[in-house]
Amino acid sequence: MKYRPDIDGLRALAVIPVVLYHVGVPGFVGGFVGVDIFFVISGYLICGMTDADVRNGSFSLSNFYKRRILRILPALTVMLLAASVLAYLYFLPVELEDFAKSLAAAVGSVSNVYFAQTTGYFEAPAETKPLLHTWSLGVEEQFYLVVPIVMMIAYRFVPKRAKLLFAVAAAFSFVAAIAVSYRNEAFIFYLTPFRAWELALGALLAIGFFPAPQSMFWRNLCGAAGLVLLLGVIVFGSSSAPLLLMTSLAAVGATLVIASSERGVSMVGRLLSLRPFVFVGLISYSLYLWHWPLIVFQHTDAILALGSPATVKLTLVILSVGMAYLSWKLIELPFRSLARETSKFAVFATASTAMASILAVCGLVMVAGGAPFRFPDRVVQIGSYLAYDSASAFRTGRCFLLTNRQQFDAETCVKRDPERTNYLLVGDSYAAHLWYGLSTALPDVNVMQATASLCRPAAKGGSRYDTPMCRRLRDFIFNDFLAHNKVDKVLLAASWKDEDLPVLEGTLEILKAKGLDVTVLGPVVEYDSALPRLLVDEILHDDPAAASHMKRAGVRERDEAMSRLVAAHGATYVSLYDAMCHDGRCDEVVEGGVPIQFDGGHLTMQGSVEVGKRLAPFFIRKLARTANGSN
Repeated sequence: MKYRPDIDGLRALAVIPVVLYHVGVPGFVGGFVGVDIFFVISGYLICGMTDADVRNGSFSLSNFYKRRILRILPALTVMLLAASVLAYLYFLPVELEDFAKSLAAAVGSVSNVYFAQTTGYFEAPAETKPLLHTWSLGVEEQFYLVVPIVMMIAYRFVPKRAKLLFAVAAAFSFVAAIAVSYRNEAFIFYLTPFRAWELALGALLAIGFFPAPQSMFWRNLCGAAGLVLLLGVIVFGSSSAPLLLMTSLAAVGATLVIASSERGVSMVGRLLSLRPFVFVGLISYSLYLWHWPLIVFQHTDAILALGSPATVKLTLVILSVGMAYLSWKLIELPFRSLARETSKFAVFATASTAMASILAVCGLVMVAGGAPFRFPDRVVQIGSYLAYDSASAFRTGRCFLLTNRQQFDAETCVKRDPERTNYLLVGDSYAAHLWYGLSTALPDVNVMQATASLCRPAAKGGSRYDTPMCRRLRDFIFNDFLAHNKVDKVLLAASWKDEDLPVLEGTLEILKAKGLDVTVLGPVVEYDSALPRLLVDEILHDDPAAASHMKRAGVRERDEAMSRLVAAHGATYVSLYDAMCHDGRCDEVVEGGVPIQFDGGHLTMQGSVEVGKRLAPFFIRKLARTANGSN
């Protein structure tokens, strides 16, 4: 295929929004779709060249993989080694173990599978995973592990129907993504079968299944429509929008832009062929590789001691571009020039040796338990809570539903006790983390639990987190269980946000009309990073206020607003913020030096017990008044 500078320009349009979105520059809320643009470009170029070679009989599978290795692996390996050094210097043992697992997955081109399996509500946030971005490389390499073989077989046995076969496969991938999106959005984000349709769009254009516009008018219209789609989804899109909507708009837009210059350069093609766009496109692979690890290590360890957030963002962008240029000039170009003069055996042997060496290092890290000898014992102890398992305390999978596949165990979770007072705790994970502490502190109360991830205790819905799992649980509790079972008190708890207050108000009115005694438990103090990480920073950097400076803004004000709202509706309000904070400072550890929270907000088991003890006097007084009233 002849060189097209406009496609390098399109690469720039893909990578720039990704970098600016990740750095946090305003105006690029949909910038993550740059990866989808890359997928379409890759499908167009690689499958187009493969298709031509297969049809004229010159295709060699070994040569194909040799070129892919020389294109992908050298720059990737250098980035992985640099990230590994930084991880060893800065990461706590549990973080280094996670890094080693992701490193092994990246080397094996299966990091997309690894991150699909380890992505969850209680997993460490994306900003702590320096190799998270390698998931897209895993998708591409898995796609190209299969597609050339499929193309050879198709052209060998059904040459006249090969293009139609590829189109059917692409359609099947898209339909499968739609079907799975209702059950597990992480799968359609990370896994190749549900992303293959994007690469296939570019491939179908390259092999001529989609007709390219011929006249100047249609070329310009096609290019303009594609550019508008891309800019629209980048600027006005959102991570909260349906993922398939975002990826579809980006993939179609990229396909239209490429098609617009297929039979002659369109106006958009000329624009994208300008030298600044082409330059960024040429370094786009290395820029994609380097920007994310720099952002992660800055976020977790502040490796750049700079001033304002704006200065940090600008420096990260400049540093990323600088590293990308050096990587392109000193690694990508020299290794590409080896494609003709280096034997396949040498390429495969060198690649295999490098991969085996990295995998061996990953194994050593795991055997060494993350090399805890690098830090003081107290730091290692606190840092271990970054891998805290909340399943037992939350009763995950029975009384706290984390996925749509889990079924609520009503017999265990909401079984009334005729010998004790019965309270029903309803809400999301911020309700679930209170169950253990309340049950321990109130032995005379049967604390029943009906909780689900992100599920606000809304009697009639209305929350933006209104998932099918949440709706099933909500309908059972509010329309079935409470209608047929007497409870002494309903406890509503959640990770309350300002947008939840109107929904809470409606719920209080509904429950009051049913004659139910309702107590609302307010928001807990939250942090912008995991509390154990902040406590470690307090020790390592001798900064006793590190956690205090990272308290999430607005929680105290929300707590006060909720108190007024609940009182106005005749219900009872309990401030968890006041239970955890006093004299302007919030408790960070409990007895034994255990962090009170294991991430940015959820209580550890010991933290739940401590909060339960502090809330117990309030409920005991209520119980005493109820008993006196009944006498």
